[in-house]
Amino acid sequence: MIRELSGHEIDALHYELLVKDIVAAAEKLPPFPDIAWKIMSLLTAMAPIKEVEELISYDQVITAKILQLANSVYYGQQSEVRSLKEAILLLGNNRLIQVVIAACATLYYGSGSSRDERELWEHSVTTALTSQIVACRIHYEGVLTLYTAALLHDIGKTILNFYSKIYLQSSLREIRGDSEGIRAERRALGIDHQELGGIIARNWKFPPDIAAAIEHHHNPEKAGRYEEFTCLVHLVDLLALSFPKKNDKQPNKGIDLESDPVFEKFGITREMTDEFQNELETGMAGVLRVLGAV
Repeated sequence: MIRELSGHEIDALHYELLVKDIVAAAEKLPPFPDIAWKIMSLLTAMAPIKEVEELISYDQVITAKILQLANSVYYGQQSEVRSLKEAILLLGNNRLIQVVIAACATLYYGSGSSRDERELWEHSVTTALTSQIVACRIHYEGVLTLYTAALLHDIGKTILNFYSKIYLQSSLREIRGDSEGIRAERRALGIDHQELGGIIARNWKFPPDIAAAIEHHHNPEKAGRYEEFTCLVHLVDLLALSFPKKNDKQPNKGIDLESDPVFEKFGITREMTDEFQNELETGMAGVLRVLGAV
């Protein structure tokens, strides 16, 4: 005799199938474009500029962003940069790689047509640029690694937000509310954006420190040997969240920087965070506009 399932058992089964569906979608994401690593390899090997230029020129999106950035007010150029070669020379190796990684990342953040997509991408870019500022201040040498992890730390939200709209008719932002965060995600969908991001990063065969930081940026103490690096990603994520948005004049009151031990760990004071914000708003404004265009 076949026993009928109870309502609770049916709900649990649906829940399990939903999680499997979400994870399967994450695993089917197209591979992260390897052009960034190819360019990094060429630059490390001190290849001729012509080789770097030829590789980039095959990708029109990346070429356009490089030219836009080279002509932005951030560099204060007196004359227009017209060629890719000029732009590559102007940007320098580190900045060039950052632009390429950001251009590749736009493939996964949607069209930017919805408020959620725009806000997620803008926060991701702001976090990445903030990581660059903080790394310079604390003399951290792994700038490119930190930039990559910061830019992609919320990659799991791209899929989780899609499923929350389909199954719950609500955006991920609405599910999370003001303070519950990842716990609310797990209650609603059975998995949070950190765990999903870790699955994506490992599927892309990212270095283990970047994968760990993406998977544990809200609780870096769980990142094992990569705890310190993950703490840095956690720090710049909180900083980016604390900065006022475009039309706001006050910082996000829900972010209590002083109470977070990571800020003390790296010697970051409130005065320093104000300086970071000013630097981001002034010198980096043009960069944010270029990289933030999905």
